[in-house]
Amino acid sequence: MGLRKTYAFNVQPSTTIQELKTRLHKRADDLDMATIGLSFNGKMLDEDDKALTHYNVEEDSVLVLSNLLGDASDTDSLEVKFVDVSESEGLKRVEWSTTGKKWRQVQHGMCLEGKCIKSKCEAHDQMVIIPIGYGTFDVLRDSDTNSKCPMCKEYVEPIICSFNNCWWKYKGKRKEKDDDRNPPQECNGDWKQADDACHYFDEQTSEMVIWRQLIFEVIKDKPQQ
Repeated sequence: MGLRKTYAFNVQPSTTIQELKTRLHKRADDLDMATIGLSFNGKMLDEDDKALTHYNVEEDSVLVLSNLLGDASDTDSLEVKFVDVSESEGLKRVEWSTTGKKWRQVQHGMCLEGKCIKSKCEAHDQMVIIPIGYGTFDVLRDSDTNSKCPMCKEYVEPIICSFNNCWWKYKGKRKEKDDDRNPPQECNGDWKQADDACHYFDEQTSEMVIWRQLIFEVIKDKPQQ
């Protein structure tokens, strides 16, 4: 779990989110029960009466712990350099390859990509794929915890993203280039479908921009209109 500490629990599939929060509070009594937030694969586990299986949490899953009261203020001054997902011209589709490297494996839903700079990693200086899956993913808030190299498990700064077997959309606030006098521009995307192929933003075609907010929503089935 997050907040720079790791807690391990032996739980059952039927364990509820509330029961897990209670056990967490007993383990770390400095945490306020009212402000404990848990997320998995970028999705908040916000229904306390639901079991872990409801959120597809399995054995050895890693949940992210956050302080719900601190979430908003923590990101007020943050910004990140990431591909311009508002420009659909840079979105490419390629069929699957059977000869990819171990650090280029995907899972259904959303994936991030970035270069691993750890000198001792097998994927050193290579663009690695970080599977995120389905759910809500905030690039500014969640990357520190979830953007890990699949080989060395160390942090990788994400710069582009890809999608497959899902529907996805985004909302964000994009900073205009070399413009520090005006507020960031809000830009929201409509639902897009990614079929059984890799739909990715080509870093050679797509511009890298500064985001003050960038949140993706990724679901498995077609959204209801």
